[in-house]
Amino acid sequence: MADNKNKEKSDKELGNIDEDEMSTISQIESSKKKGGKKKLLLILIPVLLVLGGGGFAAYHFLFAQTKVKAPSKPASVSQIKPGPMINLKPFLTNLADKDKTSYIKVSISIELKQGSNLGTFKQLTPQIRNRIIMIMSSKTSREINTPQGILSLRHQIARSLNQILGDGTVTGVYFNNYLVQ
Repeated sequence: MADNKNKEKSDKELGNIDEDEMSTISQIESSKKKGGKKKLLLILIPVLLVLGGGGFAAYHFLFAQTKVKAPSKPASVSQIKPGPMINLKPFLTNLADKDKTSYIKVSISIELKQGSNLGTFKQLTPQIRNRIIMIMSSKTSREINTPQGILSLRHQIARSLNQILGDGTVTGVYFNNYLVQ
């Protein structure tokens, strides 16, 4: 036993480490292990919370069912009845272009509201045709060569015809043929 103590003593002397230093070193090593675990926990907990919250939000937005109210009475094709349609003779008129000669050739159908008096429309056909020709001849080819221009022309014709026939009588203006040159 004395040999063991001498051996330990000689080992300590060779390394120049005494018992106090050995216990200090072992305490430092154990505190490093504990500190590493604490740091790991301090990093992992917020990361896991963020991932869990993100997963919940993704599930909630992607897989949650939205409640959509069904319309009480769906509109069927049989419920929507178009009004009477009047096909006018084709129009051919010059446009207001100053730098070149341009013209428009168009066939128009006019939709009237349900219950409209067709006799009144037929009596006023010359005034209706004149109003449409005046509107079209005031336009340039550039104004009516775009989808927006065509739509604007349709609306302008409908407003103008409603001034003649009574407000709301004309419900639609449709171009069957449309040519600008």
